[in-house]
Amino acid sequence: MTKINYREDQLLIIQYEEGKMAVPAVPGAGKTFIVTNLVAKLIEEKKQGKGKILILTYMNSAVNNFKVRIKKVLEDKNIDDKNSYEVMTIHSLAVKIIKEKPEVVMLNEDFNIADDLQKTMILSDCINNFRANGGEKAFRFFMKEQKDAEWFNRQLDTWESGFYDLVQNTISELKYKGITPQKLDDIMRENRRGILKIILPIYSEYEKKLKSNGLLDYDDLLILAYKTLTIDNDLKIKYQNKYKYVFEDECQDSNEIQGKIIGLICEEHNNLVRVGDINQSITGTFSSSDPKFFKEFIDNSDYCYRMDMSNRSSKDVINLANALVKYVTEELQSVECRDALEDMDIKTVPTNKGYKENPKPDTYQLNVKWYENFDKEIEQTVKFVRNINKKYPDKSIGILVPYNDHINQVANELVKYDLEFEELGPNSLRKRRVIDNTATVIDFILNCDDMEKLIEVLDHVYIKTDNKEGKKDFLQLLRDKNFNVEELLYDEEITKDIILDIYDDMYQSFLYGIKSIKQIIEYPLTRIDKLILFIGDTMLMEKEEKAIVDYLSFYVRYLGGDNGNLNLQQVYNLLSDRKNRVFSYIIEVVSEINGYEPYPGSITVCNYHKSKGLEWDCVFLLGITDFNFPDNIYQKFQCDKWYLKEKYKNPESNIKSEIEFISNGEVTRNYNKEIKESLIKEKIRLLYVGITRAKEMLILSGSAKRAEKDKKKQNPSIYLNILKGVIDKKGE
Repeated sequence: MTKINYREDQLLIIQYEEGKMAVPAVPGAGKTFIVTNLVAKLIEEKKQGKGKILILTYMNSAVNNFKVRIKKVLEDKNIDDKNSYEVMTIHSLAVKIIKEKPEVVMLNEDFNIADDLQKTMILSDCINNFRANGGEKAFRFFMKEQKDAEWFNRQLDTWESGFYDLVQNTISELKYKGITPQKLDDIMRENRRGILKIILPIYSEYEKKLKSNGLLDYDDLLILAYKTLTIDNDLKIKYQNKYKYVFEDECQDSNEIQGKIIGLICEEHNNLVRVGDINQSITGTFSSSDPKFFKEFIDNSDYCYRMDMSNRSSKDVINLANALVKYVTEELQSVECRDALEDMDIKTVPTNKGYKENPKPDTYQLNVKWYENFDKEIEQTVKFVRNINKKYPDKSIGILVPYNDHINQVANELVKYDLEFEELGPNSLRKRRVIDNTATVIDFILNCDDMEKLIEVLDHVYIKTDNKEGKKDFLQLLRDKNFNVEELLYDEEITKDIILDIYDDMYQSFLYGIKSIKQIIEYPLTRIDKLILFIGDTMLMEKEEKAIVDYLSFYVRYLGGDNGNLNLQQVYNLLSDRKNRVFSYIIEVVSEINGYEPYPGSITVCNYHKSKGLEWDCVFLLGITDFNFPDNIYQKFQCDKWYLKEKYKNPESNIKSEIEFISNGEVTRNYNKEIKESLIKEKIRLLYVGITRAKEMLILSGSAKRAEKDKKKQNPSIYLNILKGVIDKKGE
């Protein structure tokens, strides 16, 4: 068995035996490696006694990763003790706790969990019902008055797209504060004003739908698990005895109630190891996580050992990340935001010590670009990507953009150059195509005498070939011969004659398409959810794409109810609605089922948030403007919604003020300022995450205008200017 050569910054951590230990770790420091080996060491030394070691994380993919790694280390040590440890998400732990004593919190033991997809479907349904049943006027009340129809529709689209997140975050906050719909209704009975007025009926219906289906959402799980442990002392003691050690990974993403649950379980033995990176805390804008909880643990722990060495990036990339940390913590003009980053320099790994060492590119490969507009920025970035991919076919490339909408823009440009790529997030063109193709087939069923719609189905869904020009010519041939639908589908002599005009591979997929379409037309329409599954079976898809069809069927069945109340036209309208948040979420869920790891030669497009945990040889960071990465609260802000009335332009601030007022009778805090400061801090950390994804090459860019036609100009982010100075000085 090979002896593990631990680095200097890992030695004290691996010697841990008991107590509370905080492990702040820089990107690429090897957090999973050290946790895995420390757990295996404690098991080998039987430190857990009759208890177990519990490893908690936040993603199912991370759970599987830990399980595989710990099993491998134990096998290498010839230790067969798989019952000495458990790996799970914090929500899985909450389920276990509640299922032990559901009666304590007045639950039926048959309760189920509404995963994020079910929650999205239910909450979207509640929002739509509210608007359709008398709430539309109240919904539009908060929008700016606008006489121009085109501008009004733009405002409405933007308000609709952001409203779901606003409702979701508000419901979470109300739940954590113990404010039920009934309690909120009682409090607001005499004063129904503000944004809570329109959230209340949505919140009420959402809770009713959960209860009627025997469901708990993730917020409920955490709240009820904590409540169960505090009420039932015997159960609390049982869990304290069961787990002698608790490890928490990625704890910068923990929230207050998660920390309380873990704290209760660790009360007896006091053995808690929390590993994380404050500088990578980037989920606060869409969750209740806050890095302050990890900061407090660091201050109060028995031991704090920093893993400050990283072998991921070249020395030049590391120096740039450290320059950002130095500027933010020492020179940022907004003094109240200087704690956005922890003042911890990343160190390179010592050479010639037997460790995996940092990349050492032959030339300086950091640069900054500033373009006329965002379209040019994308266009030039893709040209760079094409050249790098051609010159270095084994180098992985990551293109990071600020928002999901930008992913499609980059993807469309990559398509022009026939570059293979992977999109991460809800706007994947390839995965969205599965939904579009299903809608195309249903559209033909609705118009089964329309030859053009039949050709469209054959074109988009069934005819597979690399010969694009040949396919185009063939489809035109079908039009020129003036066949009708019945002739093409049912006259075999016609289809046999067509073989003379086209390539064999195209002909075979054409025949398969004709056969499939006939079967679909003849399929009974009594269960549209089953029809969707049947259509999916004919499309010969990959595993992930098949999962999307399964989710589509489930969604249609959910909306139609047991009686199948949706007709085929309604289903087509549903699938064709590109603004439907549920479909975006389906795509995102499916993308994360197996996780994603960039491979040599791959090109990946994602937003900055999705890049966390990934790494590429070459990284492009786009959109580094003062709007996307602000440095003071007086700039134009993402949280200031241009489409809302002045009084409500920061709706998150309004809601927090309203909640405090109904809870305490007064508002004591400047939430507008706090939210802006919080967003500035998170944007700084996002940029830090983006920089530290790069191994060798890093290109940072921004543009003077969002679009070529825009008259308003935007400035580079102050961070871009600071980092440009560092890069220019080094490149001289």
